[in-house]
Amino acid sequence: MGKDLFRLILVGGAIVFAILFGMELASSGIGDVYGPMETPAGAGTHPEAGTRPDAATAEAPSAEEGRFGSEPPGISVGETEDDPIPRLDHTPVIDRLAGKTAEILQNASKGGIHFIVNLFSKTTE
Repeated sequence: MGKDLFRLILVGGAIVFAILFGMELASSGIGDVYGPMETPAGAGTHPEAGTRPDAATAEAPSAEEGRFGSEPPGISVGETEDDPIPRLDHTPVIDRLAGKTAEILQNASKGGIHFIVNLFSKTTE
């Protein structure tokens, strides 16, 4: 009786773990198929925490006030704009490496779930 109860608890815990882990993988898999989830209509409209509410709606300083508003008049008036950031036409190596690593880990986790399911199906038969 004691052995059967221990096995039942062990198998039940493993099944619960597999179900929860599968739900987590399914939710991330849905994001891979359909793209990222849409944010609600009201999300993102509030200013960040720790900032003053009027700082989010403050206007940029005029050319007479200088580039940063605290400079004496005339320092940055007529100055050229900053150089634009160069555009990369290829995917950086770190992004490709991260993508391949994520793909390998996702395939390994899916394989692990299939292994656990096969293991439990063999034990229950």
